[in-house]
Amino acid sequence: MFSLRSFVIQCLWFACLVTSAAAQQLTREVTFELTYQNRDLVWLGDPASPTALVYPRPGALPIATDVQVTTRSERHESPVRQYHRDARIVLDNGVRQVRAFTSQREQLIGAIDDQGHFVPNAFYKNNRDLLPDWPDDVSALRYDANENALYREVAVTGPVITESLDFLPLQLTHATGNTVTGKFSINHQSSLEVNGKSPATVALVLQNENNAIALAHANLPGTFQRADVRLGSFDNQAGTYFTENNYRASANSQGGAAPSVTFTFPGEFTSSVKSDGEALAVDAPVALAVSPKNAPTEIKIDGNFDDWRNIVGVDDPRGDLVPYLEYVPDVDLLEFKVAHDEQHIYLYARVAGQVGRTHPDGGRGYFYAYMDVDQNSGTGFLPTRDDECYFGVDIGDDCEVQFEFVNNRFRKTFYGFCGLGGDQHVLNQVVTLGKSQYGRLDANGVERAHYKSEYIYRNGVPEITEDLKLGTSDTIHLAVSPDGSEVEIASKFSGFLKDANGRPIVGLGQTIDLATGMECDSKAYPGKSKWAADNTVPIRGYRLSP
Repeated sequence: MFSLRSFVIQCLWFACLVTSAAAQQLTREVTFELTYQNRDLVWLGDPASPTALVYPRPGALPIATDVQVTTRSERHESPVRQYHRDARIVLDNGVRQVRAFTSQREQLIGAIDDQGHFVPNAFYKNNRDLLPDWPDDVSALRYDANENALYREVAVTGPVITESLDFLPLQLTHATGNTVTGKFSINHQSSLEVNGKSPATVALVLQNENNAIALAHANLPGTFQRADVRLGSFDNQAGTYFTENNYRASANSQGGAAPSVTFTFPGEFTSSVKSDGEALAVDAPVALAVSPKNAPTEIKIDGNFDDWRNIVGVDDPRGDLVPYLEYVPDVDLLEFKVAHDEQHIYLYARVAGQVGRTHPDGGRGYFYAYMDVDQNSGTGFLPTRDDECYFGVDIGDDCEVQFEFVNNRFRKTFYGFCGLGGDQHVLNQVVTLGKSQYGRLDANGVERAHYKSEYIYRNGVPEITEDLKLGTSDTIHLAVSPDGSEVEIASKFSGFLKDANGRPIVGLGQTIDLATGMECDSKAYPGKSKWAADNTVPIRGYRLSP
C-alpha cells in the first residue's frame, strides 16, 4: 500500500513504468508528498493570489512525508467482465442475498443459488425503472466468489481503463515469485544537506535485512504556483482547519500550532524496480520472506503518521458512490488499517479530501469503525440504514467507535452498541449480542425492543449521547494529519461494554472483523444537497493477540 497525502501544494508531473502486452497496457506513476510548516516557506506574493509563488527556505525540513503509486490499466480484450458494484452480496442464514443501491436506497433484489446464478425477486421484476443498469434477462449474470459480486460479459469497442492507488507498505515481488518484505521509509535531504546549491531530494527506501534498496527518488522543484497548492491544514489543538488568513505574513500564530503546506510532485522509479505484469518487482539482491507478517508497531496519536506506513490494511477505490448519495471527497475512503497494544485498539483511515471538513454553519460529518466482535452477521445489524446515509457493509455490526464534526470543528468521540436491549442495558454496562436495528423508533414511531445505542464513556461511567450533543469520551482520542487526509484513533479496551458474564465485548484474545465508514452532509459543496458516504471492505479475522 502507498500513501497519498495532500498538504497544501500540489504539482502533478511524474515518471512512469509501462508494461505492454497484446491485451493490456499498465502505466505506473510514483508521487511524493512533503509537508512543511508555513513558517519554513517563502511566499512571493499574497498566498490568496493565484499568481503567488512559494518554495521552502534553504535547509527546511518537512514535518510529514508520504508517497503513492498510481496504476492505470488499459485493456483491449473483448468481451470483458462488467461487475455490478452498485450492489452488495451478504450471506444471511446460509443464503447469499443481493442488495442493490437504488434511488430508493438499498433494496433486496434477489439471491445467488448454489450454481452461482442470480435469482431475482418480485422487487427486481416489478421495479425495472429503479434498476436501469441491470439486465431484463438475468441469465447473463454470473457470480464471482473472489470478487463477491455479480458480473456479465459485454463486448467493448474501445479500451477499458481502470485506475488503482497503492499506499505504503507496497506489495513487492522478486523474480523468483516470492514476496519481498522489509521496512519502508521516506528519506529527505534538504538543499543544505546536499551541497547548498542543488535542490532538496527525497527517496523511497526499503530496508530488507542488511540491504537498503532505493525504490524511487525525486528532486523537489524550485517553486510551486499557488494554483498548484491547497491551503487549510488541520490544527489538532483547536480541532479545526486553519483559514487562508493564517498563511499571510501578518498572521499571529497562537501557541505551538502553525499552518502547513504539502508539496505534491512526481518521482521516478530506480533501476531496482521493474514492472512485472500487475506486480512491482524488485530487481536487486534481497532476503525473501516465506510468510510475511506485520511487525509490532508502537502507535502514537500525535498527527505524525510515519508509524502507520508499514502496517498492512485494505484499500478502497477512489470515486465510488451510490445513486441516492452525493459524491464528496471528504468521506471518499481510500485506505483503512488497524493495530493494537495491551490497552488500546488503533484505527486509521485515509480519504481523498479532508477529514471532518464541513460547512461552518450547520455542517456535520461522522466516522464509524464497524466491529463484528463475534464474526457472526446474525448479531448486531448490517450497516445499511433507513435514512439517506451510507453504503452497506457485509458484516454484523455489534459495536462502533465513532467521532463527529460539526460546523467544520471536532465535536466528540463516542461509541455505538448494536445488540439486544437499548439505552438502559448500556447504562447498566451489561449487554447481550444479538440482532438489532439502527433506529430507536420504527416507521410508525414506536420504540423498538432492540436498537443501536450511542454513548460516551467518562471516568468509567457511560452516558447516552446523540447527534450534536456535547461531551466526548475520555477513552477515545484522535489526531488528523497536517493536510487533513488521514486520521488516527485510539480507543481503550475499557471503553467497550461487558456482557452478563463480565467479559468485555472487545478485548485481548478475540478475533474480530472490522470495516470503516464515513458520511457527511454536502453543505460545503455548492449545488449539492444530499448526504455523502463511503465505506471500506472489511478486515477479516483480525486477532487481538496479547
